[in-house]
Amino acid sequence: MEKDPFRYFRIEAREILDALSQGILELESLEAASGASASVERLLRASHTLKGAAGVVGHEAIAKLAHRLEELLAPFARAELASQRAAIGVLLGVVDAITAELASLGARSAPGASPEPRPAAEARSPASEPEAPAARPPPDPVAESVRLDLLEVDGVLASIADVHARLASARVASAETGGLARAELAARKLEEWLAAAKRAADPSSLDWDEAMGAAERLRVELRVEREDLAGAVEGAERRAREALEDARSLRLLPASTLFAELARAARDAASAAAHGPDTRPRVDVETHGGALRIDARVLGLLRDALLQLVRNAIAHALEPEAERLRAEKPPVGRIVIRFELRGARARVSCRDDGRGIDVAALRAAAVAGGLAPASSASAMDAGALVRLAMRRSVTTRASATELAGRGVGLQVVGTVVERLRGELVVRTEPGRGTEFELDVPVSMTAAPALVVQAGGVVATIPLDAVSRTARVTDGDVVRSPEGDALSEAGEAVRFASLARVLGVPAATSAPSDTRTVVLLEIGGARAALGVDRVLGVASAVVLPVPAPAVADAVVVGASLDGEGDPRLALEPRLLVEAVRRLPGEPRSAVAPAKKSVLVVDDSLTSRMLERSILDAAGYEVTTAASAEEALENARERAFSLFVVDVEMPGMSGLELIAKMRADPVLSATPAVLVTSRASPEDRRRGLEVGARAYIVKGEFAQDEFLDAVRRLIG
Repeated sequence: MEKDPFRYFRIEAREILDALSQGILELESLEAASGASASVERLLRASHTLKGAAGVVGHEAIAKLAHRLEELLAPFARAELASQRAAIGVLLGVVDAITAELASLGARSAPGASPEPRPAAEARSPASEPEAPAARPPPDPVAESVRLDLLEVDGVLASIADVHARLASARVASAETGGLARAELAARKLEEWLAAAKRAADPSSLDWDEAMGAAERLRVELRVEREDLAGAVEGAERRAREALEDARSLRLLPASTLFAELARAARDAASAAAHGPDTRPRVDVETHGGALRIDARVLGLLRDALLQLVRNAIAHALEPEAERLRAEKPPVGRIVIRFELRGARARVSCRDDGRGIDVAALRAAAVAGGLAPASSASAMDAGALVRLAMRRSVTTRASATELAGRGVGLQVVGTVVERLRGELVVRTEPGRGTEFELDVPVSMTAAPALVVQAGGVVATIPLDAVSRTARVTDGDVVRSPEGDALSEAGEAVRFASLARVLGVPAATSAPSDTRTVVLLEIGGARAALGVDRVLGVASAVVLPVPAPAVADAVVVGASLDGEGDPRLALEPRLLVEAVRRLPGEPRSAVAPAKKSVLVVDDSLTSRMLERSILDAAGYEVTTAASAEEALENARERAFSLFVVDVEMPGMSGLELIAKMRADPVLSATPAVLVTSRASPEDRRRGLEVGARAYIVKGEFAQDEFLDAVRRLIG
């Protein structure tokens, strides 16, 4: 990447400009010069720092503007504030001019990226005196430099995620090939062979103790090498996982990042709303929860929504001072912005103490704009009307002004809610004020999720939307043409399989007639989702899927598992809606059950070969890379047949079949041994432990293999 001489200057300058803007707004609210000296000193120091930094990087225009700020600020420390308030707008205008200069340094940013927020201190900022609004610069001042940094963070994040996936894949591949484990097993067998040979041969013909000692040393060294390799891979994987979490945290910015801009937007909107020197609304902006850290993309979108809500409050809700006094309200209006954490989601509210929403006017505007017939609109409350107005331009103003009247403000808020897959609640009370509450994810990239499998598809569902998981039978499902349902705590909850929601072929139900169900609950709406298996809980980087590749609206992205395989990321709110829309599933639509086979082999090649043969023959196939994994699968669901390798790290295939024969549930399921061991003794041992057929890999023939399977399960 080409070296950027202004990279760090842009970041430092933006922080200084936010502090200057915030300090100037606070200076405007002070009543006496005695209280202004400390504030003026801080502002002068910030201006001087900015002038010096601009000089270091050779930006003469910004250095001159910073010097102009110093000249304008000096009189505030030695004169009555009232005589200097006219200069507040000039000061803000100089800040805007510097902001515009900084924006011109951002041409290197990625095209089409959304403006990102910038840092500022949490504050309570007023907009209190009449004055012509200062000219604002075109785009978000140094969003370009912030976007550039975020692009770099995203690149690091993707690289670490790739390394993490490759390490996990290497660990799995190492376990599957089992090279060192097999060598260790061979050394052990060599020891056994030497011991047997020593007993059978003339002890004087060979130094048997030395040969056996060499074999033992070989086995020990191989075991140590294997354990060291496993430890090294595990350690590297752990460090990659930690680095991945650290890189993710770099994308999280404090909510206070937005506060200075919101305070400035309130001041400018109050100036624009003035009809004369004494008619400008006086506004205090209070902010809370600035320490809450939120993903930069989420915060950038919230910025757009909150700016519109602040401007709407001043344009439509907050009354002029005289009107507020007649209503026995404080002369200064209040806008309170609050960020709160709720699990993996943020609750963001914007509340004002103005007139409240004119529900009758909004209803009339919605009807006049063709958004709803009068009969439907009459039954809508304020929240429903606001959500309706988010879809198309609706305004209650008779004519447009600089601040309002075009009906696009609520559309912006609606777009943000939709892009964040969030929820919006509107509360209003005539004469008392209005509150907009947004429920959004803290991060759109990483959050704890339940990993499930359905119809061969592996997917993740955000954990905060999962009420619980359960096992049910077909008898628990109440079927009707309008939709299938389950009884949950005395309530009928709509039910559908995830495979059906995604439009993929469903896996065969287990013969036990049981299935796994995930209970979802979000925003008071509930649904039950049938899945084949619950694979656990994971936290992964969710990357957006290009629009042409998305098969269903419920899919919002994808992530990679530890082996580098893709997992779909699902949106729970849309999942619930999809389940509730589906009609009942006709009984005749259920496909006849396939015979299910569990293939157990530590060799990836053997597993895939046997799976492809069985798949083509019409069997439903599940694979396991170890005997331990096979036992877990067999105890989760029923199978018609087990196809088992003999030599595997850990528990051998013979030990696995012996355990299955001793299990009262698994003992009735036949097992076939497929192994490279071909001696009569090996065959005898395999059949003794309970295998119903014995196939040698070196003599492997597809027809023979399928004949054995069909003979046992049809």
